[in-house]
Amino acid sequence: MSEILPTKDIEAIRNRYVLGKDKCEGSNHFLRIKIPNGRLTAEQFREIANLSQEYGKGYAEITDRQNIQLHWIDSQNALNIFSRLEKIGFSTDHGGQGIPTAHGGDVRAVVSCPAAGLDKDELVDPWPIVKQLDRFFNGNKDFLDLPRKFKISISSCLLNCGNHEMQDLSFVAVMQTSGRIGFAVCAGGTIAAVPQLAKPLDVIVQQEEILDVARCAAEVFRDFGSREVKAKARFRWLVEAWGVEKLRKTLEEKMAKTLQPYTNANLEYFKAEHEGVQPQKQKGYSFINIPISSGILDSEKMERIAKISEKFGNGDLRLTPYQNIILAGIPDYSVDKATKALEEIGYQLESPYLRWTTIACAGNFCGKTIDHPKNRAKESMDYLEKNFGDSLKKVNLQISFSGCPNGCARHLIADVGLQGTALNIEGRNVPAYNIYLREPPKKSPTLGKLIQRGINAERVKLTLANLVEAYLNSGSKVTFSEYYSTKGQEEIQKIINSNSTCS
Repeated sequence: MSEILPTKDIEAIRNRYVLGKDKCEGSNHFLRIKIPNGRLTAEQFREIANLSQEYGKGYAEITDRQNIQLHWIDSQNALNIFSRLEKIGFSTDHGGQGIPTAHGGDVRAVVSCPAAGLDKDELVDPWPIVKQLDRFFNGNKDFLDLPRKFKISISSCLLNCGNHEMQDLSFVAVMQTSGRIGFAVCAGGTIAAVPQLAKPLDVIVQQEEILDVARCAAEVFRDFGSREVKAKARFRWLVEAWGVEKLRKTLEEKMAKTLQPYTNANLEYFKAEHEGVQPQKQKGYSFINIPISSGILDSEKMERIAKISEKFGNGDLRLTPYQNIILAGIPDYSVDKATKALEEIGYQLESPYLRWTTIACAGNFCGKTIDHPKNRAKESMDYLEKNFGDSLKKVNLQISFSGCPNGCARHLIADVGLQGTALNIEGRNVPAYNIYLREPPKKSPTLGKLIQRGINAERVKLTLANLVEAYLNSGSKVTFSEYYSTKGQEEIQKIINSNSTCS
């Protein structure tokens, strides 16, 4: 280590880097690169592509927390990789990876709107807040032995693309009656085997208070969170045990101040992606959101995307919570040329909305599923496009494929959620999925409702086609979720199990 970095930096590096554990696909270790707000330059993206090519078989994945994962990493190469990441300004998740007991957790990369500073409708640019939080928590020894991971988000756009209701701690920008923008605070969310949507703390804080609230909440989790078993070592269990009032009071005591009450709990829960080409708030410029199937990349395409970003834009890239990539700062007169360049490497901007909003976890590496969720997602999208063509563009729909109940792909807050399981057929385990449908959130968030268990994985694409076909044939003017919210479970089961007319 001392040959790579100065001695004074050794401890800091050890506090900021670790390899995770893989169990399948011949991979023993993965590397999750921590990218706050998913924000990076073309040069940084290019170096990650180089690392992927040299150490990870040229394969990379965008996660739904705006990070990048590499697999097949040999531990003997770790120090060199860490040194190169240090040079480009990134670290890794620190704790919880491969640790069987309830300790070693850290504050994960802060999630926020990938169109921060670009979106003409955003209430506030969250990037300064994200940077402040990352600088405080990243490598901070006081927060490297949490019971488990601690997830934070800053929501500021009208689309709620950061999904604040599934975070341990979230700050949601709202316009106050005074005309001043503040941040409503929610806590205790998780989409796992025992899901819980984040609960409003009924307070509003100003931007300059966010770091203090986050620090105190992380301290509360560190000092009072359960360490008895890993399954109970999440902030949601503490919030549930204490209740919102006790948590709020404890935060106020630690901060030595009373937080401003905020009684309007009707926060925005609509989820969407900034798909396609969007005008920026900077006049004369646009950003392009590239639909990346399940976030899967290869080093060659990464290099070409970096080159397109530099040639037609300003080299500013953003990873999205929907596993896509935004190229920012494209002059309007270069948008068509940039779009054509992306099409030449296989990215179609004239695609159905599903191409941007369908996500899948890396379950084939973790060993918690017998299927390959990302492959299943691609197979399903290809099948739907083949059978419905341009009609599919009329369907505003998000589909998520999680390999197991841990819900890494947020299947319980998708319009259609698929959760991996297994069927025992003649003594042999066959991959299958449970299917969930979510009612549209109105005044409060909703979780997906289990519709049917154990759909053979080979039938998943047919099941999705049946749902889409029935919706399109109905001629309904409401959204997909609104349409199915009027149907009973038996009626929906008849639809998904019918003999599909698709080929």
